[in-house]
Amino acid sequence: MIDVNIARIEGVIETNILRKVLDFLQNRHPMLRVRIIELADGTYFSSQNIKKIPLETISKTDENQWLEIAEKQLHEKFSDEFAPLCRITLLQSSLAHPISEIIATFHHAITDGLSCMNFIDELLFYYQKIEQGEQTFEQMTPRVSTKNIALPLLPPVEQILDSSFVELNEVKKPETENIKEQKVPILIIENEAPLNQRRTHLLTRIINPEILSKLIEQCKQQKTTVHGALCAAMLLGATKISGCKESINFSCSSNINLRKYSKTEVKKNYIGCFVSSVESIHNLTGNTNFWNLARACKNQVDNSINGKINDLIKEQSLSDITQQTIQNVLERNSTGRIKTINLSNRGKFDLAENYGKLKIKEIYFTVGQHILGPCLWLGALTFHKQLFCSFAHVTPLISSETMNSFADGVVDILEETSLMTRESDRKRDI
Repeated sequence: MIDVNIARIEGVIETNILRKVLDFLQNRHPMLRVRIIELADGTYFSSQNIKKIPLETISKTDENQWLEIAEKQLHEKFSDEFAPLCRITLLQSSLAHPISEIIATFHHAITDGLSCMNFIDELLFYYQKIEQGEQTFEQMTPRVSTKNIALPLLPPVEQILDSSFVELNEVKKPETENIKEQKVPILIIENEAPLNQRRTHLLTRIINPEILSKLIEQCKQQKTTVHGALCAAMLLGATKISGCKESINFSCSSNINLRKYSKTEVKKNYIGCFVSSVESIHNLTGNTNFWNLARACKNQVDNSINGKINDLIKEQSLSDITQQTIQNVLERNSTGRIKTINLSNRGKFDLAENYGKLKIKEIYFTVGQHILGPCLWLGALTFHKQLFCSFAHVTPLISSETMNSFADGVVDILEETSLMTRESDRKRDI
């Protein structure tokens, strides 16, 4: 899978400075100096003869040009034999289009969400350092205090994790649920298509500070989390576009940060893939209550990771499992859908208000879903008191019209919940 991150930035970005920063970061992070090689006994990372991180600069001609380029990046493999598993595209601003975009594309094998956010933060932090006159690596003060600017290579994730967490993922279900019915989740698929006709597309939405503040407040009162609320909004949004008028079973997957389950500390400034997922199945009807569902989603995630992490990190090779899964999908000529919805929630980031002359205005991210993935995918992150939502879907499996309706529906559900909160506050004040 390919992970694309878009930082929309106010200010002019100088290519020569950006090149210096990329060289610095590649020297700092070992996972930016590897490629994937296939040997007789398996798949490995290799750090021999790695080239510099590619940097492409494009003069911006349209305000929404970044979206087209980001989607294009999702479908371009890392094919150069000695290229790193990272590339950067800079859409340079102009007088007519004052916002520049840095599009950072990674192979998902070397990064997770926290790694990508750290990369963007460090990229702009060290850009500011060079712009202010710190021209050599030795002069630069690290973003996070450390003895050495260059970070060490960490052991594989299966060696880092506490063995008590490396167990089969078993989601606890309430005793009142019909287990037999729950085993058959519905997938929302409008059309099937062979792999070469599938394309991942990105839609974006922003939840403003007022709505987000009310949502957070209500989540606390309702004893759930923003993550639980987002899962509930996605499930209810999926119910609306499904057209089903009776009860329906949907599967909901959440990405999980494995760093806090390690035997030794894996600091947030390390770039690597320390992520897994947990899945639960929910029965929805026309009368499903939003907050009951949000609490159920939170509880299912909590129960799933309470000593039980997804078995993809167990003894078997992740690459073997992936290849087997892909082969099964291709043999069936199926659509590659494995879940109804997936939420990749990076959480809250206290990024700098500005980096010298540069200021982040918006951040979005998505992962290529055209080979394998959920029917409906949401990437969420919070910064500057706003919630940035990236909705991904695969055409022609789901049309852009349907996905727009779904994205609008999710946002409407969250906003309506906030409006209900304000209305209850108004009645209380009266």
